[in-house]
Amino acid sequence: MDVELTLPQTPVALAPGVATRVPVELRNPYGRRVSVQVSMAPGRAAGWAASEPVIATLEGGATGTVDLVLRPPANQPPSPSLVPFTVSAQESSSGEPAGYATGLLTVALPVPVTGGLAKRGGTANSYDLWLANRSDWPTSVRISTKLDPPVGTSSAEPPAVRLEPGSTLTATILAKPGRPIFGTPKPYAVIVAVHDAADPHGSALLSEVGTGIRRPRVANWLVATVAIILALGATAALAFSNVKLPLPGRNRGEPAATAAAPTTTPVTVGRPYALVDVIPHRGADGGKAAAEAERAKLVAAGMPVRLVDSLASDVLADNEDGFWVLLQDGFATTEAATEYCTQWRLVAPKCRVTS
Repeated sequence: MDVELTLPQTPVALAPGVATRVPVELRNPYGRRVSVQVSMAPGRAAGWAASEPVIATLEGGATGTVDLVLRPPANQPPSPSLVPFTVSAQESSSGEPAGYATGLLTVALPVPVTGGLAKRGGTANSYDLWLANRSDWPTSVRISTKLDPPVGTSSAEPPAVRLEPGSTLTATILAKPGRPIFGTPKPYAVIVAVHDAADPHGSALLSEVGTGIRRPRVANWLVATVAIILALGATAALAFSNVKLPLPGRNRGEPAATAAAPTTTPVTVGRPYALVDVIPHRGADGGKAAAEAERAKLVAAGMPVRLVDSLASDVLADNEDGFWVLLQDGFATTEAATEYCTQWRLVAPKCRVTS
């Protein structure tokens, strides 16, 4: 034999009517060039297979890959049992055997979940994950999330769902990356994976990635301003340290005042809560007047609502500047929060529940 063939070590999972590519690695251990044709040896799955490319040419000592495309018939009954198969290579010029390899395959119903991830408008760290079941049978899936770098928290709501045939669903992905006190903005990613609920440790049925920016809690311009003020204070103190002024009685030194960065008092937001509206921090007053005016309008209509600065909460999403968030919390259940949004739908049409 002139050519070494290698197949994946794990069994190949096929689905009726779906084309699956199986990589076949070829290695020519000898010094002469060889051209081979890769094919499935006679057997149960031989009629399902085709190779791409049909002929592979390898120089001496070189390696290459040919894809074996397997497409079982759409009416092929699924089976959990493993079936052995053999892939062989023949020299293209003479048809002489040049090598072979064996593997295992199984035919099972696929979990036909499609979907995508998009950043939710008006927020920096919230994403909408839409899922669809295009099959004729119900499917249960689990949604997992993780951050890169792994600093902070992320979650999916709901974390598991049953998709009926032909149905669609939108899940909420919330990323709360850890934020340093000060420093430069840094990118982060939230990685979302959807798995078959019956096989949570198997290959992901769907993987999506959302990106964002981690902003420091204290803006760099504020840090620089405080540093300048402290430096000027120190310079002034040094300049006057050797000047003696005539003072009545004993000399009394007054401690110099130092500037301190403003702090934000943490605010607690309980889950589940009803998100009524989001107003960005912008303008001379950081958007606070507009937010308070909106809250006053809702309160005047009889609607109970809170105004919370997103920068003061570890639950609410924010971006570089943050948001003023109109919300109501303190609900015992998600259903109670939903009833709140339903009750005030005419006054606050954007109201939605976050659990």
